[in-house]
Amino acid sequence: MPAAIPELSLESAVARNPYSEAASDSSAARDTPLAIPQKGHRASEFRRPVWLSPELVGFVLGALDWGLVLAAAAAAFAVYFGVMEQTVAWPERHILTAFLAATVFVGMFERLGGYQSEQLSGLSWQVTRVLMTWGFTVAVLLAAAFLSKTSEIYSRGWAVVWIIGTPMLLLIRRCLFHTAMATRAGNSYLARNIAIVGSGAEGQRLIERLREEPGVIIRGVFDDRKSRLPGTICGFSVRGTTDDLLYFARQATIDEVIMALPLDAEQRLRSLCDKMRALAIDVRLSLEPLAETFKVRGLGYVGSVPVLEVVDRPLKKWRGVLKWIEDRLLGSLLLVFVAPLLAAIAILIKLDSPGPVFFTQRRFGFNNEVIRVLKFRTMHVDRSDPSGAQRTVRNDPRVTRLGRILRWLSFDELPQLINVMRGDMSLVGPRPHAVAMKAGDRLYCDIEQYLHRHRVKPGITGWAQVNGLRGEVDTLEKAHARVAHDLYYIEHWSLWLDLKILLKTAGILASSENAY
Repeated sequence: MPAAIPELSLESAVARNPYSEAASDSSAARDTPLAIPQKGHRASEFRRPVWLSPELVGFVLGALDWGLVLAAAAAAFAVYFGVMEQTVAWPERHILTAFLAATVFVGMFERLGGYQSEQLSGLSWQVTRVLMTWGFTVAVLLAAAFLSKTSEIYSRGWAVVWIIGTPMLLLIRRCLFHTAMATRAGNSYLARNIAIVGSGAEGQRLIERLREEPGVIIRGVFDDRKSRLPGTICGFSVRGTTDDLLYFARQATIDEVIMALPLDAEQRLRSLCDKMRALAIDVRLSLEPLAETFKVRGLGYVGSVPVLEVVDRPLKKWRGVLKWIEDRLLGSLLLVFVAPLLAAIAILIKLDSPGPVFFTQRRFGFNNEVIRVLKFRTMHVDRSDPSGAQRTVRNDPRVTRLGRILRWLSFDELPQLINVMRGDMSLVGPRPHAVAMKAGDRLYCDIEQYLHRHRVKPGITGWAQVNGLRGEVDTLEKAHARVAHDLYYIEHWSLWLDLKILLKTAGILASSENAY
């Protein structure tokens, strides 16, 4: 983040602004330890044109994406039928399909926040969301063509060229935009310009956080206490008082003013809010002091009462619906697919050792409720431990001959597809543990933040398992690592993350590491 930004001279600000507080006491202003800027620089030198606001840039980029989808369809149409030396008399359906695809893609990407300033500069974020959103768009088109029985009227060659060419154009556009943003001019004109009020500890914490954010430039630091103005704070010059800010904001491009003051300074905050109303700028109150204690997610309302949102229920609203559809749809398909394997394993278990086919164990489920989890029996009946207090170790004598193979391949977990269809579990989620299971010499459920992982349904596989945390948990370090991975999954859940975990699970099933 650029620290050396052309500054507005306090003396010139006083001279031009007769309403400045500093104008009534020029000697006090001269004694204030402000950094003297270079002569000849003016605040107007980094004014941004009105038409180049972040909101308008996002709108233009969305319109450009919409046009690129249409352009890719037209180019595919011209190239394919030109190569095939064919003429199509009625391309209206192709045009209508392209319009529908462009609208669905841009609408979905806008809902993901892809055209907001804080996401525009993240190239990796843009690339993954573009591919995911375009995949969803193609799925919608295929479903519509199937249900309307019109798929046969479209050229398959055109569809393939268009489906492949569109994301290439969209990604090229983002690479070019990212390159432009990486330049000094692009970063200066397209970034969000911030002014901070408060040079105390709260202001320092806010600056340290904002300077790490892409697409944000701190244009100035101000304070409401004239007699206590420091020269610099975190490498930024303090430009003056809030009266100077009123004049400065009219000369420079400022998108947002953030007040970083103690939250218990009610009178100061009220006075500053009244003063900042004179500016046609967004004014915000920093909650950084609260954020150190609570993870503030946003501001909501209960009726007409404003409340701070500090904990969100995972997978609520449409996210929960998507998760439910994923479990039911993929779970039923997998259960039908592996049904012959389940039958074969059941027969082998009965032939290998006396006892039931399934082993049922009480484990923690959603909302810390106890559920009964199904597994294929892999131990001798007289040596099994339904409580889970005794950990399974390498070369455990309790495990049967067939059980070792089932555990090595993780086939003993397959009956949990029945738990998924019953609604007790999900395909992907934190692994359920037996209620009496221990990590080291402590119960697993007594580990810090362990119970937080039960805010979602447990899964057959999870983020911890595909990241090498599979098998015996014999130390507290391993337990803490698993909990951390599970909490990361809950906080960052997406349909794409679930599919990624399922694909990685299929790739590691043949590995015998930590499987015994």
